[in-house]
Amino acid sequence: MIQLEKMKGKANISYLPTEIWQMILRYAIAVPIFFDPDFVGSFVTETSFVDVLGDWHDDSAYWQSERERNEISRVCKRWNDYLAQFQHRFVRMEDIRQRTLQPEVLKYARRISINGNYSPVYDVAEQTWQCALDYDDLPVEIITFVRLNQMVKEMMFYVGALKHLATVCSEEEVDESGALPIMTISASLRHLHSVRIPKSSFQSFFTSSCLVSLTIDLPASFFVNVEIPHYHLPSLQTLRVTGATGRDGPSIAASFVVPFLRQRRPEIKRLYIYEREKRELLPYEIWDLCPHLEVIGISIMPGPRPPTSHPVSEFVVSTTSPRYQGQLERSFFPFWPDLKTITVDKCWNAVVLPCPAPWIARCQQLGIRLQDARGASWDEYSAKKNLKLDEKSEWIIKS
Repeated sequence: MIQLEKMKGKANISYLPTEIWQMILRYAIAVPIFFDPDFVGSFVTETSFVDVLGDWHDDSAYWQSERERNEISRVCKRWNDYLAQFQHRFVRMEDIRQRTLQPEVLKYARRISINGNYSPVYDVAEQTWQCALDYDDLPVEIITFVRLNQMVKEMMFYVGALKHLATVCSEEEVDESGALPIMTISASLRHLHSVRIPKSSFQSFFTSSCLVSLTIDLPASFFVNVEIPHYHLPSLQTLRVTGATGRDGPSIAASFVVPFLRQRRPEIKRLYIYEREKRELLPYEIWDLCPHLEVIGISIMPGPRPPTSHPVSEFVVSTTSPRYQGQLERSFFPFWPDLKTITVDKCWNAVVLPCPAPWIARCQQLGIRLQDARGASWDEYSAKKNLKLDEKSEWIIKS
């Protein structure tokens, strides 16, 4: 907890300009990760998307900052008046539905959480948003949601009117029935993640000048009479596609990703394709369609090596891949001589390795950095934790 101590000596900090005091107060109650709308743009893969975003979804730092804000506010009236504008920076919609908070608090909110696990005391979807939208400049930048039921869908219908909205993100995997009914995209939206988009809304989703990173989940039903939407996404740099086409259907890479990229060849730098039930090779055309690609993560076999002049240098290994354990030993190490980094889509821990131990030695031999989802190499992690590999098992760690 921040302690505001009396200063001793000749300097009298009471004469600091108001602007400096305000800067100090803002710093004292700051919650950098929690309120960073661009944090989700730095995810690595399907699995680590949950692991790495743990800190971003954790609201404990925010509630601690609120306790500190309330304590600091008692120092003097001027501080209390100034810090009042930072109340309710984070609003849980269930608190409004349960009448713990009034809808008017949304005029302060920078981040909103919508949780479908809570039953409303009364139907507030339309009237809550209408009340919020009465304010011209609502500061909401982040919306997260859990359990995409009908009530959540009704609330999400209105988010296109939020002028400063930068990030929409699910806190869990979207189920088969979950299609996000955002009919219009906020012009400021930069990150849209872990959502299932209904076919009826596809065209509006794929016309956005600001969208930088996009994660979509495609159910098997999407690939019945599939039509790839025309899109205008000039700023898109990260594309992550998950889903299943069915055992007898075409792969997501061949039936969606390649046709999608053929249209206008966006400046994709990070591409992740995770499909269930498939074992096809990655289409070679991917390398031609993504000439600026730096990182690729797939749950299928890599396929033909990229051209020598291609800038791609990082491969993300999916631990959910059917061929995960043998993916690199049998084909990848000799197949990609320009590889600089291999990222395993789980994090190091003190019990079990997220990859076979021989990978560590092989990567060291070839000068390849083998790192976990948070970007830490085994050498860095083991030295920090004083850990060693178990000689009896290539998966076990011992202290």
